[in-house]
Amino acid sequence: MSLPKILFAPIRIPVRLLTMVIGILLVIPALLAFAGSGLPPPSFKVSRSQEDIMPFNYPVWRTAGDWLTGRKYAVLTFDDGPYGGGVDEQILSILQRHHAPAIFFVVCNRLDGRTDHVLSEIMKAGDLVGNHSYDHPRLPLLNLSALQRQVDGCSERIASVTGRRPRYFRPPFGQTSPGVERIVQSAGMGQVLWDANSQDSWLTKPSQILYWSMEQTGNDSILLMHSRPTTVAVLDRVLTELEGRGFQFVLPAA
Repeated sequence: MSLPKILFAPIRIPVRLLTMVIGILLVIPALLAFAGSGLPPPSFKVSRSQEDIMPFNYPVWRTAGDWLTGRKYAVLTFDDGPYGGGVDEQILSILQRHHAPAIFFVVCNRLDGRTDHVLSEIMKAGDLVGNHSYDHPRLPLLNLSALQRQVDGCSERIASVTGRRPRYFRPPFGQTSPGVERIVQSAGMGQVLWDANSQDSWLTKPSQILYWSMEQTGNDSILLMHSRPTTVAVLDRVLTELEGRGFQFVLPAA
């Protein structure tokens, strides 16, 4: 039994319709690729692990656009300041050239008449001042009273200079515990760790610091750096290389 010839009839698609479909398929990825290119970065918050960030209120079209263009986001952080001697101001100047905000986690026993002004400069630039404890001890080893002095004492010192209490805290050496976190939360702060380490706390060659910064920084990373001269020497290169890889620098929302 032969099948009806109609089953073998070729499907004829009008040329105009075919051209329109192909055009749409080409235009949509292009639109998505550049979607958001002229808009501010999306909003982020510190993730539950406290080691990186995660977007919120992030529409699907921006997600697709970022993926197609290779846009990435990272938070820059600088520990152990103020260093003094103009080092902090040099870091701020480099950040401003790259339109890159950052969080400066300060150790409060390093604040005095020579360095207090650094906090005002940080805030004037649109960056954040964070609490890195008063004396930089290993917090999990302290009793409750000493721990509160380290956390609350530094927040009060920062507020005495800036008029604002910090909203982020980083434990020295990244060493924390449930007890530390409870004190931090009761002080009205969120804890911030990191997932990318520039290794600038012990490396002295700019090329090495650059290598580790590039090696470890991924999308939504929090990059650990320090306020010191070796960091100043390589910071411009680090930011330039990261920007070349599609990174934009953001701050977590309150």
